[in-house]
Amino acid sequence: MSFDGPRQARVSADQPVLTSERRTHLTVLDAAVVAHGGMSCGVVPRAGVPVLHVINAELPGLSIEAGCDFIDGAWWFTWAETGESIGVVADAADVAGVIARTVEARIGKGP
Repeated sequence: MSFDGPRQARVSADQPVLTSERRTHLTVLDAAVVAHGGMSCGVVPRAGVPVLHVINAELPGLSIEAGCDFIDGAWWFTWAETGESIGVVADAADVAGVIARTVEARIGKGP
């Protein structure tokens, strides 16, 4: 699998997967997570695919990894472990809020 290759993307044979955008979307989510506060994060490779590793800044044992996949014709942020959708890439701030709740980050707390 290439560094930016598809992971759990569900596409049809006539639908191209636009893999070069994955890192760009994860970088936008990285900025949204930092802006939300209470978390630290960075884009890292996992199994040859970039994911966003996010930790609770106060309790680093609470962490998740978010992916980005091209699913049914659109880019979605996903839970890297399961491939389950979190939200569309256009809603990076909302996805950051979901991630914050998952890692129990306190709103307004910096890294």
